[in-house]
Amino acid sequence: MGNRISRRAFMAQTALSAGLTVFASQYSGFDAPIYGAEDVPIEIERMKKKYGIAHSIAELTPTVCAASGVRAPKTCQVDKIELVVNRLNEAFEGKPAQKVFIYCGDCFGDVLLQKHPEEFEKCIAESDVVVKSVNVMKTVTPVCFATIFCGAGPEVHGIKVYEKPQVQAETLFDVFLEAGKKVAILSAKGNSVITIFRGRKIDYYPFPTDKEAYEKSLEVLNDYDLVVVHDCEHDTEMHKHGLDSPEAAAARRAVLDRWQATMAATDKAWSGYNRLYVFVTDHGSHNIDGGAKGSHGDDIADDAIVNHFYRWRKADAAE
Repeated sequence: MGNRISRRAFMAQTALSAGLTVFASQYSGFDAPIYGAEDVPIEIERMKKKYGIAHSIAELTPTVCAASGVRAPKTCQVDKIELVVNRLNEAFEGKPAQKVFIYCGDCFGDVLLQKHPEEFEKCIAESDVVVKSVNVMKTVTPVCFATIFCGAGPEVHGIKVYEKPQVQAETLFDVFLEAGKKVAILSAKGNSVITIFRGRKIDYYPFPTDKEAYEKSLEVLNDYDLVVVHDCEHDTEMHKHGLDSPEAAAARRAVLDRWQATMAATDKAWSGYNRLYVFVTDHGSHNIDGGAKGSHGDDIADDAIVNHFYRWRKADAAE
């Protein structure tokens, strides 16, 4: 009985399994065009072609920029997701998102949604659009998050293996700063997002643990226009104990709870603003050593296919 899910969650899971983008509010999908058969040298397009996925993780940046009325980075290799931007513009009556919260749940591949759909049901129900996406090689954290926040692949941002240099390419953060917006990045010390995007006029909040970074994010919402949290707790436990371990399951549920809590917190703190919330992840994972440990970094579906969850709420009417 513990694995029974509602018909609504089952429909969402089925649509996502089929490679559809889901309108989470009503759980109906659309047949997005799959990239054509021609060969291209761009890593983003190679991965889309290989896995038959219409969207890339790189589309996060131009989509958030368009939704916020900010230009995309000059080196973007992809365009915004028209579905997300059009529906958000309709909800906001042509006005931009004024506040943005991006929760980076590390290592939340589509494989988790397929294995544990009942655990994601509340988060899906709170989302407006869920976009199945493919990442890039190497499917490791700094490569993927550089791609996410540059809107471009490794050939542009320069990170191709597990290393954490300061990204020199233009990013989501740079164009938000250019537009006069205040930006904060919070995470455990040494995590990729807070490390590779150093050197900018951003407020960086490193903490001993992911939980502390999450808790601080709830306190500083009123100080910023863009808040980014990078939570690696699930990735850490998955590597140590395996994808299906009790330790990884507990970490997964902790991150899902934080996802729910931060959505509620933005609704309260930013009630007077048009606001956009995105739960974004970098890669999935697979078991090694007979399931005793987990890993990622390979060009396989379990590592390469993820989902990004977009949610927007219009400013509350003045009383």
